[in-house]
Amino acid sequence: MPEGKSFWSSVPGILTALAGLLTAVGALVLAFQQAGLLGKSGQAAVSASAATQPPLLERLGVSEVARVTLRGVPTTLTPERLSAALVDHGMFDAWVNPAGAGIENRFEVVVRDEAMVVKDATTGLVWQRDGTAGLDLAQVAEALAALNAGGYGGYRDWRLPTAEEAASLMEPTSIDSRHIDRVFGRGVDFIWTADRTPSGDAYVAYWFDGRLATERPDFHAWVRAVR
Repeated sequence: MPEGKSFWSSVPGILTALAGLLTAVGALVLAFQQAGLLGKSGQAAVSASAATQPPLLERLGVSEVARVTLRGVPTTLTPERLSAALVDHGMFDAWVNPAGAGIENRFEVVVRDEAMVVKDATTGLVWQRDGTAGLDLAQVAEALAALNAGGYGGYRDWRLPTAEEAASLMEPTSIDSRHIDRVFGRGVDFIWTADRTPSGDAYVAYWFDGRLATERPDFHAWVRAVR
């Protein structure tokens, strides 16, 4: 300190220098923010961490599967139309689309009101795990009415699956001699569908054979309802 000057006489100059320094720092921070190099407190660190993290499902060991929307309204189908639909969805059928890989179903067995149902997250459908045996086509409506009247599994909108919906359960590889996942009860070997041929026959899904075929209305098959 120069001779003859006290500390207090230097304070104004020190404060002025500090003010200039703070102004320069503020301008520098503003420039960084505008350039995107600096965000709000903690934001930059979080963003960088998130950028290096895989998606949540992947971190949990679950790969994402596209949702498959299937026709749920019964219709009259020629074999050609059915074949085209199966090929379009990549569904397996031992006769008309043996190269089909099948749908990547995401099944979950749920017990509701002492009834076991199978939910498929891929198609959004809910299935009976088991079914009702030995019914001709004329008896199907009564069986479905009984399911709905009793609120089977907590639902009252059970119906027959369309041919496409039934085919969504078809596995290209035989599992315990059946082309259907083990999540479904054994013994239900072939089921009615809601679709008809132009001649009035009905499509039936055969798990043993891994295919859809047509049968006369007086044929006896299982009912595995869906909603």
